[in-house]
Parts: sequence; C-alpha cells; structure tokens
Amino acid sequence: MRTGLQNIILYTFLFLGLGGCNFHATVKSQSALPGWERIGPGGGGATFFPTFSYTNPDTFLVRCDMTGSYLTKDGGSSYQQINFAGAASYFAFDPNDSKTMYIASSTLNKSVDRGKTWTRIFPPQNSIKSEKFIGDHAELVIETTDSTLYANGDEISSVRVDPGNSNTLYFSLGSEFFYSHDGGQSWAKKNLSQKIDALYTNNDSLKNQVYIFSHSGIFIFDKNSKSVVSHGLPKAMSPAYSFSAGKVKNTNQVIFYALHQLVPTNNPFEFSSCEVWMSTDYGRSWMKSDDVLISNTTETKPSLISIHCAEFDAEKAYLVCNQYEEKKDNNTQIWYGALKTADGGKSWNWVWKGGGGSGQYGVQDAQDAANLKDSWVHHAFGGEFIQLMDAGVSPTDGNIAIVTDWYRTMKTTDGGKNWREIYSIANPDGTFTSRGMDVTTTYGVHFDPSDKNHIAIIYTDIGYFHSFDSGKSWARSVSGVPVEWVNTCYDLAFDPEVKGKVWSGWSGMHDFPRGKMTRNPQWKTAEYAKGGICNSTDGGKSWTPETQGMDGNSLITSLIVDGHSEPGARTIYATAYNKGVFKSTDGGKTWALKNKGIGDNTCAFRITQAANGTLFLVVSPTPMHKNGKKGREFYSGEVYRSVDNAESWTKLNVAGDLLFPNELTADPENPNVLYLACWSTIRLSDLVGRDVVRSTGGDELIDMPGGIFKSEDGGNTWKSIF
Repeated sequence: MRTGLQNIILYTFLFLGLGGCNFHATVKSQSALPGWERIGPGGGGATFFPTFSYTNPDTFLVRCDMTGSYLTKDGGSSYQQINFAGAASYFAFDPNDSKTMYIASSTLNKSVDRGKTWTRIFPPQNSIKSEKFIGDHAELVIETTDSTLYANGDEISSVRVDPGNSNTLYFSLGSEFFYSHDGGQSWAKKNLSQKIDALYTNNDSLKNQVYIFSHSGIFIFDKNSKSVVSHGLPKAMSPAYSFSAGKVKNTNQVIFYALHQLVPTNNPFEFSSCEVWMSTDYGRSWMKSDDVLISNTTETKPSLISIHCAEFDAEKAYLVCNQYEEKKDNNTQIWYGALKTADGGKSWNWVWKGGGGSGQYGVQDAQDAANLKDSWVHHAFGGEFIQLMDAGVSPTDGNIAIVTDWYRTMKTTDGGKNWREIYSIANPDGTFTSRGMDVTTTYGVHFDPSDKNHIAIIYTDIGYFHSFDSGKSWARSVSGVPVEWVNTCYDLAFDPEVKGKVWSGWSGMHDFPRGKMTRNPQWKTAEYAKGGICNSTDGGKSWTPETQGMDGNSLITSLIVDGHSEPGARTIYATAYNKGVFKSTDGGKTWALKNKGIGDNTCAFRITQAANGTLFLVVSPTPMHKNGKKGREFYSGEVYRSVDNAESWTKLNVAGDLLFPNELTADPENPNVLYLACWSTIRLSDLVGRDVVRSTGGDELIDMPGGIFKSEDGGNTWKSIF
C-alpha cells in the first residue's frame, strides 16, 4: 500500500521535478548517495545518440527520452545516471584526454574526472542573472548579461573537441557556430543562417578546417583566419540530414555520408522514402547509393532515420531504418532494423531485421530480429512492430556499435552479426534485473500488505512489473489485460486483508495529466480512449477486466479501496480521466458514475480518502474544445471534497481561479490536515498545442501557483508552504 506521505513525495518528484534538473554550475554525481539503489527491470523507453569514447569502447554515453543520461565504463554492464536541465542534446569525448567529456543541453557542461563531477562552461556562470523552469517539460530559461553570446532557444548540439588541441572547442546552436580556444572560458560565433546538422574536422587533411553541414550546403571554417566559405549540395539530395563523416582506416581518405527524404517531413521519425548519398572529395561531388536494398526498386524506398560511421574506420557505417516494404503473396510486409556497409556505401546488408507484419503498434503479427540476445523486451514486444530510434559507432572500430529502439539499447562487437542487450539482466528463473538504465515513468511503487517481499511498480508504456524478492528481480505481468489498455498502468490497490487480491487501473493513453494528451478534440471518444479496471486473485500474476457500468473506454488513473468495507464486497473508488469518478460497492464487479457537483471538466486524475472517510478529488486542467474544435480556451484544474461517499462533491477554493493540482494527501493521524501538490506556471501551448497558439494570437504563460499547499481545516482554507 502507498501511504499519504509517499504519495506527496512520489508525485512531487515525478511531476514538479520532471527532468531531474541541476540548479548549479558545478554538480556532483548522484551515484554515490548513501542508502539508495536502483530497482526495476531496466530499459522500457527510447534511447538516443549513443556516443563512444575515443580511447576505450567500453566507455560510452546514452540519453533516454525521459531526460536522463547514462554513462558506462564497463561496456554497458552498469551505469551512472547524470541529469541536466532540459535533458542532454549531445555528447562528446575529448580525443586527446580519456578523462574529459562533454554533455550539451540548453547549456554546455564539462567533466575532467571521467564523469564524476560536472562544470557548466557555457554560458559562463558570471554572466547568468537568473534561472527558472517553465512549462510541463520544466524547460530551463536562463537570463544572461548583455555581454554574453548566449541566447535561449535551440539546444546546443554537434559538440566537438579539436583533435589537435583540447582547449579548442566547437559546437552549434541553431544556425550559429561557436568556437573557443581557451577551453570554453571565452567564445566567438558565426551566424550561418541555416540550421547546423553536424560538424567534422580531423588532424590530418582537415587540420586547418572545420566542415559544417546544413540541410542545403556545407560551410568550411578556417581555423587560422576564422573565415567561412560555403558551397551548396546537389539539388537532387537537398534537403539533406543526418550527416556523418570519417576517415578510411589507416588512410587519410575521408568519406561523407548523408540522407535525403524524397518528400521532406518535419520529423525524421515519420515514414518517408529516403536515399543514401556519399562523397569522397570533401563534398564537392556526391553519389547516390544504387544498392538494391537501398533503392528497393520494386517497392517504396526505405524510410531512414539516421546514418552513422566509425570516425577512424569510415568504410563501416550503419543505417537506422524504421520502415522497409516487401511484397509477399500480394501482401505488403513492413520491416524495421539496421543496415550496414563495410565498403563505404557501395553495398548494404541487413544486420538487424525485425517485423514482417503489418507495421502496426500493438499488433502481434511481426517477429523480432533473429540475431538478438535480449532480455524482457523480446518476450513483451518482440511480436509486434518496434521502431528503431538511433545508433552510435565506436570511432576506432566499426564493428562495435549500439542500436536503440522504443524499449531497449543493444550492442554489437562483431559488426552486427550478433546483438546483445545492455539494459537488463535476464535471470535463470525468468525474471529480470536492471543494469542501471531505467528510463520510463513510474506512477507508483506499491507494497503488498500480505507479503513483505512482494513489491509492484506501475509504468508508462510497459505496464506492470512486480517482484517477489524485495526488489532484486522483476517480472512483467499483463496476462489478461486487454491489448488496447496495456500501455500504461496508472494505479494499483492491494486488498488490505485478502491475500492475492489486487485491483489495477489501465489506459491505452499515457502521460496524463500532461496537456498534450488531450489536445485532440476526439480524445475522449471510444475510438481513442481505451482503458478500464482489472482485478487479480493471484497477486497480479494474471488479470481479469471488470468494467460493467463503465465499459472498456474509461481511462483509469487512480484507485482506492475503502478498508472499512467488507472484504467480500469492498467499496472501491476510481477516477476515469475522460469521465469522472466511478464507485463500486461489490468489490469491482459493477460500477456507477458519481459526478454530482463536479463541473464540466471531468479530467479526474487522483482520488484520496482521509482517515475519517472524507474523499478528495483532484481534477486536471484541459482544453475546452468548444463545439468540438480546437481553441485557446481551457478548463482550470479543480479540487473537490465529498463527505457522503462520493454521492455528491463540493468544489474547494485553494488559490484563486487557475490551478494545476496534481496530488492530495491527508495526515493519517489528523484527517483535517491536508497537503496538495500543484504544478507551477506553464505555457498555454502546453495545454492546447503550438498549432493553436500560432493561429490564434501567440503563446502566453499561464500563471498558476505551484508547490505545496496545506489545509488544517479539512480543505476549507489553504496556505502555501513550499
């Protein structure tokens, strides 16, 4: 069971602290905090830009889509997690010093002790006037003095240390190219008027130049004169993206690689027919790959996300492919995976090929790649379409590479013949243990009152995991949960007395209460909203849906069991984000909607019961969608109280008209003492979407009072305490 204090701590950390932000220029590693260890199965979310050290391929960095960065020094057997505000946007290792590495985000950060401690080197600390976090991504906004070159906007990317001098650094920020000759103490910049994709230099043929790649041209920066010249890309390959460059092993021959979408999209992860282009004369001329796998002349050209070569073994390169069509018996099969060249792009071969089905998420008509030695993801999702996300290659050995997908991080050391997981250990008994790369949101950690060794974790995207050995090993358990619901388990409730009896709340839509999930005016309809409640009598090993009275399109986000009700006929309360509050008086067999007194906004997120039986309901802000259309109007969040077992509700006045409440808990010894956690100021676009604010007058900040509020009179009056 989760206590009230655990609720406040958990949800304040997950939502108010989203992003794991560091507030100071110099931060210490969090890996050595006493008394804590990571638990869970490992993996579970997308990872990006794996980047290897120049001196040791067992040292590399990976970033996950939930903002954490992971550093390993043992080839992926274990990880140190590193957090920066806004998440990492690029990694770089110093080719001259194995101890020095860089992590870019909205700032540039440097470690000279193998990642143990970090110092911000851009913008300079003495130029910063203020720092604050805005929006539901907790985006770092820095105000600096006029003398600095820093400007909020694009994230820093394409960081490189000059191979001839570790004090010479380069990075890009949007269309601006930055350079420093004193280790980042001072900077200069060139505005190139085109968004920069990649940087490349070497210590041989290009020791005096930096090549700067953009979607339509190449800029060449002279290290001595600081001048820039440029030339365009061939029209047939423009716009280009995902540039990669390096030298052929043991020679000075340089190869450039790039991708081109035949029909450009704003997002490289969208399916689009693509081509591969190469240059061996520093970009003066380019040739398109005519390999039969790449041209796929009988079907649509493959959809390619990125290309990556080994910097000092550049004939070896890997392509990340998210859609490849093949015809079989008049049916189109969709494949995904990675292709590799060992001859500079002349020929390509599959080194990771999965799919073979319809290419639909959640549809079990596909197959995982046969050459993977995987952990739990293979069993959970290997039979459906899984989109690959990114790749990275050791700069010194093109046979060592990492490829990532929606759920896992995989590594090869033999050029793609075999891949093995580096995120989770498969135990002999069929359970799994994290290697330290845990990447997806958990909405709660729950303890079985009947079994002290039984712990459950409920997750976004990967459902429900539990452990029967106090957290040492974990098993995924979604047997019986409808496939349309299984994405997210938002809450869980153990029966306080009956061993093995558990209820769980499920939703096919994740990331509530974030506004991005409700921007589509149709989000509440049965077509989109899939979810409900399941029960288990074997401790969560198998589940049975129970939806009589609520149907299977109720997005359940919280559950509480009234411990004073009879064990055979428990009273249970549940919040449905798209409908309001449901109540059952027969242990979950039947349900009835209990919304009397609740306004038009029924985005019920959390329900809490005080020791005296009083119920409290947290409702999230959401777009109004007047007349079923998008618009700027939105409902504020609200807090309600019920003193008659949810038969009626009364709205509480916490802090004015606008509020984003997130979690409420009552003091177990004094039910009149309440604590309410709230999100702070967000952007209007966080709720209604950027497309709406662009077309209706622009974005604006919604001033909402965040932090913690306290009431000592059962919710009648409140004061801010944090």
